Amino acid sequence: MLFESFSCIFYGVVLTAFIMATLFFLLKGLSNGVYRSVSFYITGVILAILLSINTTVIIGAFSVKNQTESMYLWLKQQLNGMEGFADIENSQLIGEKLNDNFPMLGCFFNLFDMSGYAISELPDVFCEMINSELNSIIINKILWSVGFIVAAVLVALYFAKDKKVDVKRKSGIRPISPHRRNHRGF
Repeated sequence: MLFESFSCIFYGVVLTAFIMATLFFLLKGLSNGVYRSVSFYITGVILAILLSINTTVIIGAFSVKNQTESMYLWLKQQLNGMEGFADIENSQLIGEKLNDNFPMLGCFFNLFDMSGYAISELPDVFCEMINSELNSIIINKILWSVGFIVAAVLVALYFAKDKKVDVKRKSGIRPISPHRRNHRGF
């Protein structure tokens, strides 16, 4: 589990670094001077932290989704020959054993209620529920990440644009080019 966790964190940080580098070059080309403002760097640090968390969770969810076939086979083997219907206690006990054998699953799921299903259906029900919940987690984190990116870009552009406007308003003086001389020759 420790290796898988560090692997998810590593790939989450790498994906965040790629997104941040792409955003940097897009903003550099989009707005002249935006990458020189303090607000750009503050916003960038906050965005990097939020994206690192979200991308790590997304990669972890994909990692667990890749294990659902193994979970299905393990559950089939464990429940082979059992009859009856599951109640809350049985399904929670099965879920805890599943978490013990697939520790990354425990990062996403702790409570299992498969009451009312036949024991023979539980492997299918567990895997469908796990895939469905992980899909919703992935979509949720992607949407939050896109929202964070849009907000950060807007904040960086707003403060960079606002800074340029304030300099012009405050000084009221037009900058003089070093190549331009006034009519007296000075």
